[in-house]
Amino acid sequence: MDEIDAANEQVEQFTRQALNAALARRSAVSSTGICRSCTLPIEPERLRVNPTAALCHDCLAEEEIERQRTIKLGRR
Repeated sequence: MDEIDAANEQVEQFTRQALNAALARRSAVSSTGICRSCTLPIEPERLRVNPTAALCHDCLAEEEIERQRTIKLGRR
C-alpha cells in the first residue's frame, strides 16, 4: 500500500467516525422544553446545559427530595 492509499484509508475512517458521531448526536432525544411534571417551560439555561431535560429545576428538586425520602423511609 502506498502513501496515497494509506491517506485515503485514513480519510475514509475519519469520515465514518464523523458520520457515526453526527448520527449519534441527532438520534439523542431532545426535550420539548416543557416540564413533564408541572407543564411550565423549562428554563432556557437548563436546556442549554441539558437539551434532554424533562423537568424544570423546581420539579427536579422536588423529585430528588422524594427519592431521598423513599430511600430513607421506604415507599408509603
